[in-house]
Amino acid sequence: MTTNIKFFFRYIFIIVLLAVFPSTYAADKSQEVITVAIPKFGSGLVETWIKKYKEAHPELQLRIVDVNKGKADLEFVSETPEGNNERHITYVGRYALLPVTTTENPLYEKLSRKRLDEKELKDLFFQKDILQKVGNDRKEISPYEELTVYSGIGRISGANAFASYFGYQVSQFRGKRIVGDDLYLLTAINKDHTGVTFNNLAYIFDLQNRKLKPRLFLIPLDIKKEQREVLDNGNLDETLQLLENNDVALIPLSKVGFAYSDRASVADFLRWIVNEGQQYNHRFGFLTLDEKSVRKEQKQLEGNLLTGR
Repeated sequence: MTTNIKFFFRYIFIIVLLAVFPSTYAADKSQEVITVAIPKFGSGLVETWIKKYKEAHPELQLRIVDVNKGKADLEFVSETPEGNNERHITYVGRYALLPVTTTENPLYEKLSRKRLDEKELKDLFFQKDILQKVGNDRKEISPYEELTVYSGIGRISGANAFASYFGYQVSQFRGKRIVGDDLYLLTAINKDHTGVTFNNLAYIFDLQNRKLKPRLFLIPLDIKKEQREVLDNGNLDETLQLLENNDVALIPLSKVGFAYSDRASVADFLRWIVNEGQQYNHRFGFLTLDEKSVRKEQKQLEGNLLTGR
């Protein structure tokens, strides 16, 4: 009797092992890995998208990798010029750029009383071309000669979008170029009190209290009174709402998205971001896509990856 009982329990144990181990092995083997490269200024938003998506799709492994070490399955990028077809790009949000200095700038009082129009912004940030120099009186001195412009370098820098918006190339910026993330531009103007720059809302504002970071000052723009009043309030959420609901002159907007190659699981993740992930954009200082852009991205995803399953 005792032998039969031992045999019975051994039989049950073997059955359990056969049921558990093959399924566990199959689950591990079938778990798909997608690598994601994120620059610093998009890290908070993309990490949140990854976390939320994995909660609904635990079978998928989304792994963050160094942006400088090889090509990832998904690479977070800023808007690129038309005609770059090396990889597909799905846009998932927008960012805005505002001119900024510090309250310790020697021209702070002067700048705070003046609203800069398009011509003055160009004079402040960009070099004059040869024809302009020849046409100007040699004795004329720019009112912004005392200011040092700091601009960024690199594909993900806002310098590309800012220069393009005003009809210039990044090589035409006055002042000094800062290598690395655009966050360093704020470090530069905090050290150099003559410094002025421009930056995205995610860096200009404190994402916790939603206010301008200490010592920063938005250079006033010659825009509509009601729009100017919103910017003067220095509140991130009010600024995002303003820019999403209005075309505000002198404020460049640029898209951000992911560069990728055809792959069904990647498309599913991107489709989720476009349709559901937009709700997290404001938390991290990004604008959502407008409805027209959402429809365009949805259609592109379906078209590019329809045969990828």
